[in-house]
Amino acid sequence: MKTLYFDATLPLRWGPHPPVGIPRVETALIRQALRWKGSPLGFFMVDKWGQGHTLDEAELGYLRRLVEGELAQPIGGEASSYAARLWKVLSMVRAAPIACGREFDRVAAIYLSGSEKRRGIKFQLSKTAIRLFKAVKSALRPSRLDTGDPLKDENAICFLSSTSVHELASGRLAARKAKCGIFTLMHDLIPIDYPQFIGPHHARGFVRNTAWQLENARLLLCVSKYTADRVRCHAKATSPARMPQVAVASPGAFLKEGVADRGMCPEKQRRDRKFVLYCSTIEIRKNHILLLKVWHRLLPLLGERLPRLVLCGRWGWMYEELTAFMAQHPELGEHVQFRSGIGDRELAELYRDAEFSVYPSAVEGWGLGAAECLDFGLPVLISDAPSLAEATQGLMPTIPARDVEAWCAAVAKACTDPAWLAELRHTIASRYRPIKEREFFATIVKHAAALGPGPVREAMAVEPTPERVHG
Repeated sequence: MKTLYFDATLPLRWGPHPPVGIPRVETALIRQALRWKGSPLGFFMVDKWGQGHTLDEAELGYLRRLVEGELAQPIGGEASSYAARLWKVLSMVRAAPIACGREFDRVAAIYLSGSEKRRGIKFQLSKTAIRLFKAVKSALRPSRLDTGDPLKDENAICFLSSTSVHELASGRLAARKAKCGIFTLMHDLIPIDYPQFIGPHHARGFVRNTAWQLENARLLLCVSKYTADRVRCHAKATSPARMPQVAVASPGAFLKEGVADRGMCPEKQRRDRKFVLYCSTIEIRKNHILLLKVWHRLLPLLGERLPRLVLCGRWGWMYEELTAFMAQHPELGEHVQFRSGIGDRELAELYRDAEFSVYPSAVEGWGLGAAECLDFGLPVLISDAPSLAEATQGLMPTIPARDVEAWCAAVAKACTDPAWLAELRHTIASRYRPIKEREFFATIVKHAAALGPGPVREAMAVEPTPERVHG
């Protein structure tokens, strides 16, 4: 008889700050698993030595509050003193049952220092203070009771988060003792297919992690058909003798659904100027430089008819060309705005209030930001990255990612042809089918049903409904 376990390491390591990208997807999965009222499910985490630990009641309670967005986050309160903000951050760290990961440290240090680009002495000192506090807390923490390791249980089927895959693939001794049936989410193969967009260190780790998944997982759930095709091709080329099952579980978007659960006001805000939105991490792969070139060309042609370009997202890596272009064209300063460090509600308001959105990314595994646009009824101009058409269900205008002239024409049309934008909004309203969190969860457990009989198959045989899954 098999028992199904869900790995909550990623949201626990991510900590209490707004999830983006992969963390948003896996947080939604854990949220729905916790809301499940059918056959019992188990929850565990994986430590830095690759050892699994079933969560105790206190840890489960914290996890529920975390994924439901009920915990304090390092956002807002910019007018408060540094000491007050530091106390707020350290209180978050103290309340966490396990140490939050390095991304939390960086986000919290940005909140403390105001350095969105993660640079400067104040940022470094703030990050160091957080990590010292974490080290002291870890040293003083009492020994954890042994709650059992589902990874060593032959009768367990375990979903592994991308964070835990990284730990287990690291080659540590404990990582080699996994006896359970494993399934994982494959978000993309971008570091393998397009290493020019990724730092060498991250690319090497990704190659190792992917090889481990192909060797050890029984099921690989891909977020798009495009990613599934790439995974199958890569598996046949690198490990044809060990081919796990590959299936698709498209994640939808989840932002609007989560904010609506917390009572978001539906009315638009009055803003000083119309704006166009691009929500994405600011990095080379996302192709922000194309948008700057488009706005630079259109500004003398459209003048006041050209909305402000709002680039909303955290600063990532390899964005030097972007900052250099802004420095060379200071006149863009009044027409391009960078927004970082905002919460889900403020992000949802940007989607609600924008004129339209743009998503010129060179390549995607899914395209979460594009799907978020359609969830809010917002037209979005997308690049020809295959997964973006998949995420927007083939409903939105597609422009080649490197064709500046074509993007200028499409943006100009969206700025000057309100009938076209109205038609796109009508298309979304009449034809777009949002993928709800519980549908995503149901698809995953349906595919995982083939991995085990008994209670696992029983738990997965019935699709979650509003009566069985809250929300």
